[in-house]
Amino acid sequence: MKGKHLFLLLLLVGAVGATWHYQFRNRPDDAWNAKGAGGAGGKVFFLPLNDVARVVVKTADAELNLVKKDDAWTVQERAGYPANFEQLSGLLRKLADLKTVQEVKVGPSQFARLELVEPGKGAGAGTLVEFKDKDGKPLGGLLLGKKFMKKGDAQFGEAGGFPAGRYVLPFGTQSVSLVAEPLDEVNAKPEAWLRRDFFKIENPKAVALAGTTDPQHWKLTRETATAEWQLDGAKDDEKADPAKTAPLPNVLASPTFTDVLAPDAKPEDTGLDKPAVATFETFDGFNYTLKIGKPFGENFPLTVAVAATLAKERTPGKDEKPEDKAKLDADFAAQITRLEDKLAAEKKFEGRPFLVAKTTIDQLLKDRAAFLPEKKPEPPAPVSATTPPISVTTPPVTVPPQPNPAPAKPEPNPAPPAPEAAKP
Repeated sequence: MKGKHLFLLLLLVGAVGATWHYQFRNRPDDAWNAKGAGGAGGKVFFLPLNDVARVVVKTADAELNLVKKDDAWTVQERAGYPANFEQLSGLLRKLADLKTVQEVKVGPSQFARLELVEPGKGAGAGTLVEFKDKDGKPLGGLLLGKKFMKKGDAQFGEAGGFPAGRYVLPFGTQSVSLVAEPLDEVNAKPEAWLRRDFFKIENPKAVALAGTTDPQHWKLTRETATAEWQLDGAKDDEKADPAKTAPLPNVLASPTFTDVLAPDAKPEDTGLDKPAVATFETFDGFNYTLKIGKPFGENFPLTVAVAATLAKERTPGKDEKPEDKAKLDADFAAQITRLEDKLAAEKKFEGRPFLVAKTTIDQLLKDRAAFLPEKKPEPPAPVSATTPPISVTTPPVTVPPQPNPAPAKPEPNPAPPAPEAAKP
């Protein structure tokens, strides 16, 4: 091969390589596995985690403020209700450790296409996450844009692809990065960040309801945790159906709530001015009073008050051995400590209206008859061959008196018969 031809061939190969490299750098959808392009492998931005005291999440139509107060995180949009610390701290660590998979060479004119426009500044807005210290000083921020969709496998139901990353832009820069986290957990809904601890009613021995209707007034009790429930005021022919009372101990054994209202929510708006009242008494000495308002979408507003009467000393068993006393005393002390901690924790839920799903509350707002066996209709008496025939007696018919007829008119005398002829 002549030198001139070799030079042209090398020049052509170089041009093709340069073109491929340019397209590779500017088409991240086709370059997911790139490792050496640009700043790949480096951190997206620096976040001083120990200084963060406020996290603000903004979208085009919402804003969320998570604020640290007295070493506890709260949700400002829910009147300072405690935030889920594990959820928030996990997100902060994830954002602080974000690494660039690929630098995306685009200018501001293309930010809208990647949904990296700051909320409130036009179309193509992304989600802005800002960080501030205790004095409100900005510590940086990150715009979360369009999710990167990786091609799926049709045989596994992934024909449309699935999110495998996201385009991000550190606030105040023009350095767009593709990261390997879709960051689905970032949203501006206050209810999504609430701490989900709640009260738990364990081992109830009495449940009563004073509802808003007469049928919703009842009380059920039981002597032991394994005994059948008895309906207070039951008549001689009434007995609670074990199949219908069996779910009762677990109705609020581990309840959850969907949202929380402000402490000053107007009772007339929630129905808590005229509530249904449910009371629970447990074998551990706890007493719960639940006030339930009117339906609120798919939920019921609910408030809870908790009290407890705990034993001060253990009553020794009748045949208790001296060598067992120390262990039994220690177990009793540990149990009392656990119950005292439970009472202190559940007291914190007082004074707040919670929204609890109707599917939970409907198990409690039942009529008294719902706990009784269903009455089966009595079948008709069979017709026996020895059954005497049915006789029918027709009552006498009374004929009303007829009116007197008018007197008959005398008929005219008929003509006298003709005289007979004289015999010879």
